[in-house]
Amino acid sequence: MGDQENLQLIQQESFLNYCFKRNDQDVKDWEEWLAQNPDRRQEVDQLRQMLLLMGDGSRTRTISADFADLQNRINHSARGLKVIRSSAWLKWSIAASILVLFSVGILFYIAQNAKTANPKLADVAPGGNKATLILANGKKIDLSGAGNGAIANETGIKVIKTAEGKIIYDLSNTTAAANGQYNTIETPMGGQYQVNLADGTKVWLNAASSLRYPTHFSGNERKVELTGEGYFEVAHQKNMPFKVASAGQTVEVLGTHFNIMAYHNEPVVKTTLLQGSVRISIGKQHTLLKPGQQAARIGSKISVSDDVDMEDVVAWKNGYFKFNESLEGIMTKISRWYGVEVVYETKTDPNLTYSGKISRGRNISAILKIIEFNGDVHFRIDGHKVYVTK
Repeated sequence: MGDQENLQLIQQESFLNYCFKRNDQDVKDWEEWLAQNPDRRQEVDQLRQMLLLMGDGSRTRTISADFADLQNRINHSARGLKVIRSSAWLKWSIAASILVLFSVGILFYIAQNAKTANPKLADVAPGGNKATLILANGKKIDLSGAGNGAIANETGIKVIKTAEGKIIYDLSNTTAAANGQYNTIETPMGGQYQVNLADGTKVWLNAASSLRYPTHFSGNERKVELTGEGYFEVAHQKNMPFKVASAGQTVEVLGTHFNIMAYHNEPVVKTTLLQGSVRISIGKQHTLLKPGQQAARIGSKISVSDDVDMEDVVAWKNGYFKFNESLEGIMTKISRWYGVEVVYETKTDPNLTYSGKISRGRNISAILKIIEFNGDVHFRIDGHKVYVTK
């Protein structure tokens, strides 16, 4: 079947009706086919999400890495696909249909049709590099408004802000008085920041988080205090272990990469090891982690899992959301990053799981449209409040 005939089928809106839920029979037919071909559900779901994102009317939207990956995988598998014959109109393969979208310039047609299917939401811009640095003398520096370059000098320790959204500690002129001085960096809701500590350790802070740390490490350990979420790449120092105190636990390492999620409004504190080794201590209880493991702590009880999606854990650090959880879990993350309050006007199903991946650089409406499309829920935005409705 040629591209021209495929294009005619797309213009009949059978697949688009399924994607945008505009025709019950089309939706039923596609769902029946997907039930018979579960191996194709992922491609279809990803395509639906991409079509939905184009539904905001943008004619110049950049195709994401996900879309490129989807196209690549389908290009490699298209030859092995069979023609679908489960109904009168369902005579075309998913691969052919998707390839037509790229090859015949149909993206504008889809975007125009999607406008009517998805009324435009009010919007909130994404978070960014925002933080406050609190010096040892109590002085507060708004890093969002501070210029690049040296922003402080404490007992010979120079604090430098870079254009990339991070601060670096220069110890070249350190004096003995630097010992025992602490700085704190705090990110607000809708903020993130990177700090390079005096020992070379790199820390990325997620939204609504803080890190308290010495401006110069001395003695027999390097100890910092974390609230919220942080990703650590610890500089190796054999005789000076690095310790992170967070939410009643202490994580001890020599040199490694790990993530700690310890928000006060989350029921579980999660420590995930990507590289190296760590020891988690709660009082006299100690737990060792190996790379690829995650420790989940509730109260004084720790459980260790080997079944961990590492991409999911560090998605926030790498600039995107990766969801595989309940609506409330997703909305908690959205609330932090976009600095919004979530108001539930209806009960949500805790057993319903939403999955997806999208850049944290998009406005909030792009995320909410995807969720609306994939579940029996709607949203209303009023200022910095998001209302969840049926």
